[in-house]
Amino acid sequence: MAVNYKVIGCTNPRGSEGVDYACNRAVKSGDYTFKELADDIQFATTVTKPDVVAVLTATKEYLKKHLLQGQRIVLDELGSLQVNLSSKCFPQSVIQTDSFDAYTYIRKVGIRFRPEADLLKYVRSNRALHRVPSDLLA
Repeated sequence: MAVNYKVIGCTNPRGSEGVDYACNRAVKSGDYTFKELADDIQFATTVTKPDVVAVLTATKEYLKKHLLQGQRIVLDELGSLQVNLSSKCFPQSVIQTDSFDAYTYIRKVGIRFRPEADLLKYVRSNRALHRVPSDLLA
């Protein structure tokens, strides 16, 4: 197994003017679907596929519920999930006005996954890299 990557052009904010910069970016090699996950869990355990699907579906519903309540979801040995906001900066004096609307300053809402240390260590130590063609240096 190898992680695919390609070389792409990028800008270096501290770089010299007139110099072209490049960096490496991971490229997905495909999707691992809900159905495939259920099939693999069924194959590796004594649990039937309908039971696996039921548990995974219920897990998803509880994740949604607790993320919207602002809680961090801790999945032992996997990592944690938490709602993440990206916001524009604004003067603190704006908060005191009647017309203050926090939504106008929020750029995007996402979910941040923080992998558990052992999972991250495993991926970092067992990686193999495979370069795929790109526009640069193809």
